[in-house]
Amino acid sequence: MRTSRLLWSLRGPGLISVAVLFGCHKAEDKPDEPQALAVSAAPVERGDVANVVEVAGTLEPLPGMDVKLAPLVQGRLARVLVAEGDRVKAGQVLAQLEATPLRDAVAQAEAQLAQARAQAANASAKLSRARQAFDAGVAAGQEVDDAKLADESARSSVRTAEAALSTARNAQARGELRAPFDGVVAKVSAASGEPVDPSRTVVEVARIDSLELRAPVSPAVAQVLHAGQAAEIDGQKAVVAAVAPVVDPTTGSLLVRIRVPNPQYALKANSAARARVVADVHRGVLTVPKAALTGGDPPSIEVVEQGKAKQVNVRTGYDDGQKVEIVEGPEEPASPATGRARTREALVKVGDQVIVQGGYAVPDGTPVTVSADAGPRENAPAKADAPDKPEAPSNAPEKGADKSGAAEKGADKSGAAEKGADKSESKE
Repeated sequence: MRTSRLLWSLRGPGLISVAVLFGCHKAEDKPDEPQALAVSAAPVERGDVANVVEVAGTLEPLPGMDVKLAPLVQGRLARVLVAEGDRVKAGQVLAQLEATPLRDAVAQAEAQLAQARAQAANASAKLSRARQAFDAGVAAGQEVDDAKLADESARSSVRTAEAALSTARNAQARGELRAPFDGVVAKVSAASGEPVDPSRTVVEVARIDSLELRAPVSPAVAQVLHAGQAAEIDGQKAVVAAVAPVVDPTTGSLLVRIRVPNPQYALKANSAARARVVADVHRGVLTVPKAALTGGDPPSIEVVEQGKAKQVNVRTGYDDGQKVEIVEGPEEPASPATGRARTREALVKVGDQVIVQGGYAVPDGTPVTVSADAGPRENAPAKADAPDKPEAPSNAPEKGADKSGAAEKGADKSGAAEKGADKSESKE
């Protein structure tokens, strides 16, 4: 009797609430399994890695292949026949001075030469007559000497006039500025009608089918560079032409000249550029993509092992910008017997999958799945503390509601049982 009344007192909303809380508590007791992090991975390989030295400098024409042309005489610029960027041939006329003054100077010199020659002929004839008179005894020796002096003076005047004519003709020829070699017009500094003189540049011509990168480097870098080493400038194959043997006392650097062919004029003279010089090559070594390295001292990589990320500290060797040489693992403590530290073998092997999705690390033991679509994450932290806990599925509350419904059904059954007990009690 008392049991039936107790069950009847617990039935209703109170029993339903207890059942709902019990169902929800059981749903929360089951922990959610962390989702695997999608990453990109690449295998550890064995190959060649170059020690690449990067230098920066200015691209310039070869020595003597950049000239600034100015007239050798004063005058007024009549015509400029080229513009910046025009390709020119050796001997091509680039600019001209006004020709009239130069032409008149040549005509004047020619007239003076003719006059000097006439005077020389007259002096020679007088000398001949003076000698004949002296031989006949009708002239003194002084007259012969005077005639010789006049003849020599006239001959000197002829040579002077010839030199003046040559100068005038040279000046007339120099009234035209011609290209000294095949090249391109780098700059035009004067316009038609302007007065010019030997101190003013009119046209600059450069030969840029081959350029040199002139880069200052430190003495330490210069020690690994030498003439003949292969290099690359903006995708163009180049070669180290020379390394200066003397340190600049002002800057403390040495000049390195790297020569690069430029047949299509793709590279521009006097522009800044960077060169990558192959100083040395290690062959047949363990390599990983550079993107696999994470920051820190020592550097480390993330190896995918049994579906989880494992951090491995490594020591690196040569770095060519794309691949990095894995030399060995960290040093072991110094041996008490020898007092020298020993080095362990590399902690990775060929074929191991390393994470290359960015320069940051994920915690050890993080579940990962290798995906070709997973790319580098931007603005990622240097190292994550723990993977984010996945959100509960959207249908979780519905499951809880289902359990609550089941509890309500159980409560209804209990109510039905209590009703049966009440009926039995009434019969008694």
